[in-house]
Amino acid sequence: MTNFLTTSILFQTTASVLMGWGCLIVLFWVPSAAQAQLPSGLTKSRWAMDDPEYAEKYAHGAAKTDIAGKLKQANDARFVDHHSGYYLSAGLTAIGKSNNPLGSIEAGYTGYGASFMTSRAGLIAAANDEDYFLGGEIGMRFQTPSRLAPFVGTGLFTGISSGSEPATDDGIDNDDDGRIDERHEERETFDGALSAIYPEVGIHFWWTPRTRLTGFGRYLITTDGRANDAWYYGFSIAILSKEH
Repeated sequence: MTNFLTTSILFQTTASVLMGWGCLIVLFWVPSAAQAQLPSGLTKSRWAMDDPEYAEKYAHGAAKTDIAGKLKQANDARFVDHHSGYYLSAGLTAIGKSNNPLGSIEAGYTGYGASFMTSRAGLIAAANDEDYFLGGEIGMRFQTPSRLAPFVGTGLFTGISSGSEPATDDGIDNDDDGRIDERHEERETFDGALSAIYPEVGIHFWWTPRTRLTGFGRYLITTDGRANDAWYYGFSIAILSKEH
């Protein structure tokens, strides 16, 4: 009963925090998203003519017979140098041996220090019906300066967390219900501060000169030991503009 009440309280607290962060995301994200353009440049090689720098560079497009020139202007994204803006991300991870993945949401700010390098900082909330993670994250990525841009990166997140794993054969009544090793019984693996560093790989695609879509995979190396290391897969959208 004690574990049930504790889990209920944690779940309610996590839900409240997620709602609060959702409000913040709406406040900060919607104004930026409202400025985003509809998909454009998908059927022509000069895809980013709405960007002044790109438009000046390719004011006179490559000739129809210049295949190499067409490919160059279709994939050139060097103009994103010093762009910055907000991003929204969602993903899934299962820390340790848990069979119950955590769904996550992240919101933050990212910027291009150069056309091939980005940095970011954000807030993360992840939860399922039993476990949670609340914290912050910083990271850096190195990508090709192209419209379709594969990247590698690294990052760090830290916060507070609760986790569990299957416990159907340990001879202990982990959930205080008077039964031992029943089906779906789990035991708590950690509860408190948790940090992780990670390498990641992924790919960006510039839907428009301001809207960037991203898919990525990270391997979380946690401070709670190798048994709780985990893969994290996610997707994000960012609305970026040139710094003035």
